Amino acid sequence: MNDETEIHEIYDKDGCARYESFANFFFYPYGIKDFVFRRIRIKDDDRVLDAGCGFGVLSRAVHHRVERRALSGVAQHAFDISPDMLEAFRETGPDGIDLRRLDVMDLPYEGGYFDLIVTSAMLEHVPDIDGALASLKRCLKPDGKMYIFMSRKTRVNDFLFRPFGDPKCYSPEELTDILANAGFKNIRRRRFPLSSFWLNIWGYVVEASR
Repeated sequence: MNDETEIHEIYDKDGCARYESFANFFFYPYGIKDFVFRRIRIKDDDRVLDAGCGFGVLSRAVHHRVERRALSGVAQHAFDISPDMLEAFRETGPDGIDLRRLDVMDLPYEGGYFDLIVTSAMLEHVPDIDGALASLKRCLKPDGKMYIFMSRKTRVNDFLFRPFGDPKCYSPEELTDILANAGFKNIRRRRFPLSSFWLNIWGYVVEASR
């Protein structure tokens, strides 16, 4: 069984519904929106990519941020490898997002296309994180930023996420080293705001630029 087949079997229609319920139980969409609104700068005419978008938590947060600030010309893109996740996104996500089924290792976007890349619960699942980061870095503008939402490397998370493919979590130090080796700069660990403090127990956020 290859990795893509395994993802499809785990994140079939029922698996996607279980994962969405799991995320909502921990108020993860609220925390993501809180972080996007308070910590991420989005400007007019930015091109934004949600890498491994799942059912659209990050894309919805970015969309609400754009609407709230009345930004103009922002182009949102998103992709995922699971067709059932993409279907769940289409059922509840906002309109106007360029949504595609893609593998992070083979992205069709031209080099330096995006001002901002956000990704959550994807890098834990890729078999080659170095290759995935190289692919994302290629798509990022020289002054562009990427935000990675990463699960903590704990026994509790190992237990909680086991039904969702037994993902490989990385410590902040490990992820920082991996990003540095991939050529990213200005690597900073970020925390969720106090208004969503409980997610700092679950995970952490890393900001990096190309």
